[in-house]
Amino acid sequence: MGIVFFLMVNLLAVSVGAQDDKNAQLNLPVNTYDFGRIMEDGGTVTHRFEIVNSGSAPFNINNVRTTCGCTIPSWTVEAIPPGSTGYVEVVFDPAGRSGDFHKTIQIQSTASNANMFLSISGKVVPALKREELPHRFGDLAIKADQVNLGYLYKGATGEEYLTIQNMSDSGMRVSFRDVPDYIYLEVFPEELKPGQYGQIEVKYCTEKTDDWDVVLDQVTLLLNGEPVKQKELSIVANIREDFRNLTPEQRLAAPVAVFEHEEMSFDTISQQTPMSCRFELSNTGLSELKIRTVKASCGCTVARPEKNSLAPGESIFIEASFDPSGRSGDFKNGITVVTNDPVQYKKYLFVQGYIRQDN
Repeated sequence: MGIVFFLMVNLLAVSVGAQDDKNAQLNLPVNTYDFGRIMEDGGTVTHRFEIVNSGSAPFNINNVRTTCGCTIPSWTVEAIPPGSTGYVEVVFDPAGRSGDFHKTIQIQSTASNANMFLSISGKVVPALKREELPHRFGDLAIKADQVNLGYLYKGATGEEYLTIQNMSDSGMRVSFRDVPDYIYLEVFPEELKPGQYGQIEVKYCTEKTDDWDVVLDQVTLLLNGEPVKQKELSIVANIREDFRNLTPEQRLAAPVAVFEHEEMSFDTISQQTPMSCRFELSNTGLSELKIRTVKASCGCTVARPEKNSLAPGESIFIEASFDPSGRSGDFKNGITVVTNDPVQYKKYLFVQGYIRQDN
């Protein structure tokens, strides 16, 4: 009889303990934490959240659940009295998880608000590659002196990383000058110890620039505030319009860019005689044709068209000039016209001929 009574009492205690206490209130002064930038190969990072009992009865934290195995929680196992604090500690392992992350943690307790949520976030920087760094900017060794982000659709953000190493015998801070507002550069870590590897993060925000097609920018590197003379870091992107989600109906109703001539040929011209020509562009489509950009190769100058858009059936001239002075022999110069024609968004025009060498 005594054993049965003992078991019944214990079962009742467990049952009561498992129920929410209406007078216990779990409070989270801060329920989010941003780790910021952490290295993929830098080991685990930890944050401890404070738990406060703002009610009039104690409660227990029964369990803490995470959205994936990359977070390992621990918590206060004893009952938390009224007015007292406990904790939930979260460990995040960035190994093999490069990029942005956002994780949710669920707290299950016997408080009246039994289920509460925490969140952690941050960005995992890819592991540094201890690789050969063939380029030098003063005492800074760098993987390349040009960052090519390749094709980027307008509205998208491109991202690349450059490995660097401090080759000097003292600390080094790397910064930049002459950076356009659509390019974001950050060095990690902020200060490189002698011999230490690091990374330059390059972000390219296409929505912040009005330019299209191949865009080249050159920025100046500063080492401990001093510019590296006669050396610049080149950043290249090829910005394109995104036509991938156009429906068949939208393609049929799209603008169509048609040039009357795509090549202008001159038999023989003098070195002393600048020449000019113009290409007629027409919109034979069913909607507005937008001229995104007009660019010329070396030697040619292109006047910006009077209008940047053409209604269906409308035409306009793109004028180009060429200065042959100091040149001789055959020449062929190109002009690139980018529009919102989804079939042929880029057209190449050519000016060619022969330059006679004057005596």
